[in-house]
Amino acid sequence: MKRKMLALSLILVVALLVPACKKKAAGQLSSESMLSMVPEGPVMLMGFDFQRFATLSFFDKALKEDWQKNAKAAEDFKDYQEFVEKTGVDLQKSVYAVVAAIYGGLESENPEVLGLVNLKYDEGKLLAVFKEKGLFTAEEAYGGRTLYTLKSKDAGKDMRLAFLNKTAIAFGSPQTLKKTIDLAAKNGKNVLETAALMKYVDKLDKKSMFWLAVGSIPNKMKEAPAGGMMPVDLSKAEAFTAVADFKNKVLSGELRLISNNEAGNKQVVDMLNGLKSLGAMGASKEPELGELLNGIQLSSAADHIKLTFSISEALMDKLGDKAKEKAKGMAAPAAAAEPVEPGEPAQPEEPANE
Repeated sequence: MKRKMLALSLILVVALLVPACKKKAAGQLSSESMLSMVPEGPVMLMGFDFQRFATLSFFDKALKEDWQKNAKAAEDFKDYQEFVEKTGVDLQKSVYAVVAAIYGGLESENPEVLGLVNLKYDEGKLLAVFKEKGLFTAEEAYGGRTLYTLKSKDAGKDMRLAFLNKTAIAFGSPQTLKKTIDLAAKNGKNVLETAALMKYVDKLDKKSMFWLAVGSIPNKMKEAPAGGMMPVDLSKAEAFTAVADFKNKVLSGELRLISNNEAGNKQVVDMLNGLKSLGAMGASKEPELGELLNGIQLSSAADHIKLTFSISEALMDKLGDKAKEKAKGMAAPAAAAEPVEPGEPAQPEEPANE
């Protein structure tokens, strides 16, 4: 009897552990490995599990059904299958994760930025497509890599792209990208050594579909105008974090503003709950709005304001369809009305030939 119980216990332990120990795909990097390639000192850091995001039905629909509705996508590739064949990248299978960082301050007009993409790709095949489509305007050698200048309509924005290795592509501002290449060669310091930001990042579940940390709140947000209709005190706000996940066809998550101001935090939450109640009054005409508001909860504490949310995939699809309908309704009247030049009388319609 004891042996049977022991065997059953072992089977149960294995059954529980096997899903948790699922092996990563070849070339799939851990969050720590990706962060080790991000230079030190950003004010914002974000992580995105792209494969989890790619399981959302609206993303699949956008690739398979709505491709032709996107003028730019349809111009470059007739459909998604042609995109996969020519680039060698299947967005739903080949792209694993994305990490992004912003340097120098969120209030800056041209902050330094960096994006890292972990994916399975063929550099030669992808590079040929990029050049064919005219995405690059110049090349520069650095640290054994090539920095490609990305074509931009904004003359003041200089963005570069580099193939770091077989599993990662980086893009961003020139100096930041060069520091990333240095890190790939084991030179320089990475973001894991930026304690001011990592003290917030370390508390987040980086196995979630999406996470974000802002270590410095812009002064414009903290200095709310006095005497407004809805005054709030954000003067002690110091950081913002967010996390979102998608499980069992439900998108859920948490937004948190770090602020050591108990009275001010309560004031903000009371105001937001008041706005939420006003919105709920229209739920009889817009049931989707009521369902959305019911999935949002707000609370405050001595050191933070917290918003949690839970939205079903079915509701997201309904809200998306509603938004498209409203967009079509707004576009139709604008398309129907033809502008008349100032000072030029409208011309009467010519009678039809009989």
